Amino acid sequence: MESSGETVQLKQYYYIGVDLGGTNIKAVAINKHGKIFCEKNIPTESEYGPPAVIRKIISIIDNFKTSKKLSKMKLVGIGIAVAGVVDMDQGVCKFLPNLLTGWKDIPIITQIEKQSNSKAFLINDVRATTLGEKTFGAGQGVENLICITLGTGIGGGVVINGQIYFGSEGVAGEIGHQIIEPYGPRCTCGSRGCLEALASGPALCSQAIKLVKQGSDTIIRDLVDNDLNKIDPLVVENAARQGDMLALEIWEREAYYLGLAIANLLVVLNPEMIIIGGGISKAADLLFEPIKKTIRQRVFVGPDIDKLKLVRSKLGDEAGAIGAAIWAMLNLSKK
Repeated sequence: MESSGETVQLKQYYYIGVDLGGTNIKAVAINKHGKIFCEKNIPTESEYGPPAVIRKIISIIDNFKTSKKLSKMKLVGIGIAVAGVVDMDQGVCKFLPNLLTGWKDIPIITQIEKQSNSKAFLINDVRATTLGEKTFGAGQGVENLICITLGTGIGGGVVINGQIYFGSEGVAGEIGHQIIEPYGPRCTCGSRGCLEALASGPALCSQAIKLVKQGSDTIIRDLVDNDLNKIDPLVVENAARQGDMLALEIWEREAYYLGLAIANLLVVLNPEMIIIGGGISKAADLLFEPIKKTIRQRVFVGPDIDKLKLVRSKLGDEAGAIGAAIWAMLNLSKK
């Protein structure tokens, strides 16, 4: 359309995605093509309770809306991804095990919409990550896939015939809470022997601390200057890369449990791709071959293991926030 010989610029639109995790809040502002205009990453500090965390989210949204990059664009909607069980229809955080106390039955979407004056939509964080990877990441063009994130917790998302699968109550994909050892360690969810209790970041560190305390021969102690509180997955990874046998055994154990979990998923869902994301996935070269070894030892009926694609997340730490924004797009496109 032209007016007085000049082209009239159509209004550009953007969506905000917020990934509320146990450690950090990550947020992005993107357009419908996945272009990132703004991004933010701040500590969650969940110990101060839901109201304080929600204020942080609102502050990020306000900061984006007034930024120079977005000043001439229109905010269409907001997606909020959280680490736990959610009621997507009601916009309620039902149970977030990794965000300390107080995060039970919190109507987060009502509060976000009221304070931001924008439509908002709620989704589990790893289902959001799955959406992000399927739309703009490693899963583009793949019709059947499973996404697993490894970090403070372990989450998952499932794509069947090109569509994310939520199940009858919207909670399908809680891969971290499948039982791997029936009488294993207590999980934050209240059960025992969950994959998350055996192979999450805290579980990996707990194993390392236990072995160091027992006096095992390892350089991990030197890497943290004898301060066991400094042991994190990166420290154990660095030790393994230096050939430390104890650290290598810890990663073997990690891969073994993940391999068991993935083997279970393969015979039930037969995906063509498994996407691994989250902080621990940065040690993919220490994990992938042992994972494949365990799968081959456990799967004898059904899928052809040689056809399975085991890959790292392409979108990295922004996958959940990007997926949350996509979730807003998808919901608003239905209206």
